[in-house]
Amino acid sequence: MEIYTINGLKQRLDKDNSLVIQKTKGFVIKVRCLFNDPASTEDITSFDNETRWKIPGDLYNFLLIHNGGLIFESEYGGGLHQYSLDEMKSNYLPHMPEFCYPIGYYEGEYLFVDSRKCLNNELEYLFWDDSASPVDKWVNLESNFELWFDRFIVSQGSHFWEWRGYHNKKYYNL
Repeated sequence: MEIYTINGLKQRLDKDNSLVIQKTKGFVIKVRCLFNDPASTEDITSFDNETRWKIPGDLYNFLLIHNGGLIFESEYGGGLHQYSLDEMKSNYLPHMPEFCYPIGYYEGEYLFVDSRKCLNNELEYLFWDDSASPVDKWVNLESNFELWFDRFIVSQGSHFWEWRGYHNKKYYNL
């Protein structure tokens, strides 16, 4: 469950909500993590009813803890902007199919949910808008939010899903 991942991350933060992480090639950097207040069950229900997008259970649980936030932001910017419910709606991309919605933004690319897969109780509903791919193809992360978020925190904000190499990316045609 994400609460263990979030709590583990928070235990590593100093009084300024910062920590030092190591990135690739030995690059060491200080980053901050800021979390929004939680969403209410009423907020989430209203979002579901208004948008007709299905919030999967693990993302639902995250939103009840923090309705978005900013994770691994450095003095150079960047970091994962985990969207709040309102930001999910306002950052919807015109070229996305109506059943997909963005839940985060990181390094110029979007993390999004295929709501159809959630409605069918499929566990691999998370996708990445890879700027190197055509607009009608996104990288299939073969993951749900809970697993992706845990690995993202453990990898200290790295694109762990690309560690297999570019030639092995699995694209999803929408």
